[in-house]
Amino acid sequence: MAETSLLEAGASAASTAAALENLQVEASCSVCLEYLKEPVIIECGHNFCKACITRWWEDLERDFPCPVCRKTSRYRSLRPNRQLGSMVEIAKQLQAVKRKIRDESLCPQHHEALSLFCYEDQEAVCLICAISHTHRAHTVVPLDDATQEYKEKLQKCLEPLEQKLQEITRCKSSEEKKPGELKRLVESRRQQILKEFEELHRRLDEEQQMLLSRLEEEEQDILQRLRENAAHLGDKRRDLAHLAAEVEGKCLQSGFEMLKDVKSTLEKCEKVKTMEVTSVSIELEKNFSNFPRQYFALRKILKQLIADVTLDPETAHPNLVLSEDRKSVKFVETRLRDLPDTPRRFTFYPCVLATEGFTSGRHYWEVEVGDKTHWAVGVCRDSVSRKGELTPLPETGYWRVRLWNGDKYAATTTPFTPLHIKVKPKRVGIFLDYEAGTLSFYNVTDRSHIYTFTDTFTEKLWSLPQPSAELAYCLPPYS
Repeated sequence: MAETSLLEAGASAASTAAALENLQVEASCSVCLEYLKEPVIIECGHNFCKACITRWWEDLERDFPCPVCRKTSRYRSLRPNRQLGSMVEIAKQLQAVKRKIRDESLCPQHHEALSLFCYEDQEAVCLICAISHTHRAHTVVPLDDATQEYKEKLQKCLEPLEQKLQEITRCKSSEEKKPGELKRLVESRRQQILKEFEELHRRLDEEQQMLLSRLEEEEQDILQRLRENAAHLGDKRRDLAHLAAEVEGKCLQSGFEMLKDVKSTLEKCEKVKTMEVTSVSIELEKNFSNFPRQYFALRKILKQLIADVTLDPETAHPNLVLSEDRKSVKFVETRLRDLPDTPRRFTFYPCVLATEGFTSGRHYWEVEVGDKTHWAVGVCRDSVSRKGELTPLPETGYWRVRLWNGDKYAATTTPFTPLHIKVKPKRVGIFLDYEAGTLSFYNVTDRSHIYTFTDTFTEKLWSLPQPSAELAYCLPPYS
């Protein structure tokens, strides 16, 4: 039985060797007789190394012959054969495997073919090993039988493995799609936020214009009534002056003349007693209940978002001076003395933090920048370095918009993103949506969007002004 197995194994090996030899021939170059390197196919269908066929045709300008079939082509046509290149690599690997199998298929002790398998020692043995003292009492079977048995066992393991592999593949595919989906969700949320605030500003502007128009109409109405009443009072004054002159004239007349039409004069005087003298009130309307309800709803929404920012002197750089109400900060050339160098204080960049940070929610605040030529506003995370020199970028925990040299605006990304602002902002609005990971800047002067950072916030964020002159935090007029 062992002899039969050896014969079958020999036949199988011969067949495999022939197939490998054919593959090696197909994967070889007819010029250099080595494995093809960068294989290219020419018009007749034969394949060569790119370098070999290039050298073969080196001195030719037309009628390029095939080194194998001698068929010529008019043009130097070389098309890469990537599929054959893959086959070349496979042939190389098979040759290495063949060499390894040849070395491993012989018994290292007796140099005989390993044609049997010992169950107890779980190893392939030769016929001499099988009858030796070491394996004589062991269960030994032909190698092919053991191979078939273990192959069936392995195939039974294959189905659950493939099922688990498919499950992991599906999960991995789903996870790989999530960053793109997340990006779309974040962008959708960012656009929603921008749209909401643009609509918010638009409605507030409309309501403001409506209120001002209503006020102007009320002013014109009162002025018209004042003019009409003044004219009416003027007419009455003239009538009374004429009546007084008439009465005085009657008093100077003789008895007959005075008594003539005296009854009419007395009736006129009697009517004067009941004459009403009215004045026009200039009190303005106080009841705004006729105005659209959304005006008050919008004001309520804004009040919930607005952050009343005050500055923390314990974090202020020694060249910064805070106002008494801690709402504004300015840069001075002379450093303030006797300031304790606490871990929270900035000592390199002239910065100062707000007293309260943000770890969730939506927040909006405004910074008065006026006509300053240098400034930077934004936020930083709690763990930023406050002592040494660094570049304030999102990677180091800073998200800011800045102005320098009077007309150069940029978002401090990597690299800086230049900002083209048409109307110079005198006040900058900042809107933070912590969960959405967005920080948006607005030009309050013309109600335009300046820039939006998109990131993932994991720490407490602090409002961070960096002035060159004076900057002031201020509440919006609708707060």
